Amino acid sequence: MNATINISLPKSMYQDAKLAVKKQRYASISELIRDALRNILYQPKLTTNGFTPEFEDMVLKASNEPIKNDIILKTDKEIDDFFLNLKIPSKTKARNVKNSI
Repeated sequence: MNATINISLPKSMYQDAKLAVKKQRYASISELIRDALRNILYQPKLTTNGFTPEFEDMVLKASNEPIKNDIILKTDKEIDDFFLNLKIPSKTKARNVKNSI
């Protein structure tokens, strides 16, 4: 059984609600308000990335762990040395590889 409530909104908020109904394809302003209340009352809080805080912590922790053949550069010198010693194929070799495909 549903309960009925009446609310007062500033005119600008009412206009914004009507636009949200149209843009987000709600059936009515009532459905928009029910959805907003569900988000506040029942759903877990989500991070700015759209994850639960627990899941986001797992993702961030996993992203910091090295994977099997990762090269880990810890200092500015290691980073500089890595890029200074990086072998970039010459244009001729790159063309030959492309043409052989």
